[in-house]
Amino acid sequence: MIEKTKLQKIFKEYDIRGKYPEDFDNGTAYQIARAFVDHAKPKHVVLAVDFRCESKLAGQSFMAGLIDGGADVSNLGVNATPILFFAVGKNKFDGGVMVTASHNPAGYTGFKICGSNGVVYGSADKLKKISKLISHHKYQKLNKKKKTSPLNVLDGYNRFIASLVDFKNIKDLEVVLDSSGGASAKVVSHVFSRLKVKTIKINFKANDGHSDHGLNPMLPENQRSAKVAVKKYKSDLGIIFDGDGDRCIFIDETGQFVEPYHLNCMLVQIILNRWPKSKIIIDARLSLGLSETIMGAGGQPIVHRAGYSNIVRTMSQKKIIFGCENSGHYMFNFSMSPRERINYVFGDSIIPVLMVMEHLKQHNLSLSEAILPFRQKYHISGEINLQGVDFASVRKKLKKRYWKYKIKQIDGLSVYGRDWFFNVRPSHTEPLVRINIEATSKKILADLKKKLMIIIK
Repeated sequence: MIEKTKLQKIFKEYDIRGKYPEDFDNGTAYQIARAFVDHAKPKHVVLAVDFRCESKLAGQSFMAGLIDGGADVSNLGVNATPILFFAVGKNKFDGGVMVTASHNPAGYTGFKICGSNGVVYGSADKLKKISKLISHHKYQKLNKKKKTSPLNVLDGYNRFIASLVDFKNIKDLEVVLDSSGGASAKVVSHVFSRLKVKTIKINFKANDGHSDHGLNPMLPENQRSAKVAVKKYKSDLGIIFDGDGDRCIFIDETGQFVEPYHLNCMLVQIILNRWPKSKIIIDARLSLGLSETIMGAGGQPIVHRAGYSNIVRTMSQKKIIFGCENSGHYMFNFSMSPRERINYVFGDSIIPVLMVMEHLKQHNLSLSEAILPFRQKYHISGEINLQGVDFASVRKKLKKRYWKYKIKQIDGLSVYGRDWFFNVRPSHTEPLVRINIEATSKKILADLKKKLMIIIK
């Protein structure tokens, strides 16, 4: 039986994740799979792994648990998370499992589990039940052996995204693509080989140990290679994907990092131009300028608690076509495609890239020109992470100090001023308190940041 403390450590809010084999080993992976099958009773499950050797080993044990539990398994092999979710929705599987630790460093792996509707299991409901099953070791008797078979859905995925973006409009561009040595290499290569654009690929050899940076593209040190390549080759833009390929960030033609918040402002205008008056989900960490942009384009912003599983669940329930986070996550609904019309939601990192490239060519803009209005209008701090800070105490102090202002507690504490906004929240994945600040000028931003740091520290 697995120790309860170990289960509590690896079961996170959105997934199961930890060091391998210190936090969990092959036996644990097998038991998690058995518990998943006993809980969900899936007949057919699709599985994919990221590029890590830890994921390959844990994935083999997880697959054995699925089969022993009585499920047929379609195996995507090494693949990006969006491809796993696409495969579930397109083929109407009963569930899917991505074996990944996302942007965590080497030595980690884990599992993202979703049901037939694409909604990722969270700790508040289904992950909690799976954990309880493991703790009590209550498995049904082994069923007769089921079958496993390889699966390739890349051509189907390509047809899906081609129904959302006109590939003919994406031409005469040069783009730097940085796969971070991760799982996105296969699908990125597949899609971009069908475009009339020049590509410079860096860090595309997954699992060869030669990637020159880490897996989280939001960290400045992990952006350096793409910035250098964009300037060296005088490219039109650069794209960096994270470890499991479900996030992307942009570098403009000058080699400057584009804040996902500003990119989101442009992207929601693109979405609303094609799907007018739509509702769009945005995360609560920064919402002032993005809400204004959505309403100005005729849409309706829905400010939401951050987290992939949280947003996808709401999008699925309310049939919302698009959602975005300020971390480079983008969620799309199959119903956006004229060929599909299925209310199935999944996160994708390639569709937003293609939409942006198409927009730049149609309007004869460079990326920096397209982003400039938002950079000038909405000044943001970037995410400030603080260790050793008690969120409950901080929230109490801030509520007392800013009691005259509009306060919301959708995700942590959000305070709205006339020309500024800030959100303070505990991290859902790490022992940190995160702060995001937005203002209409650099001076207001700097002054507010200084005040908040004094109150918090």
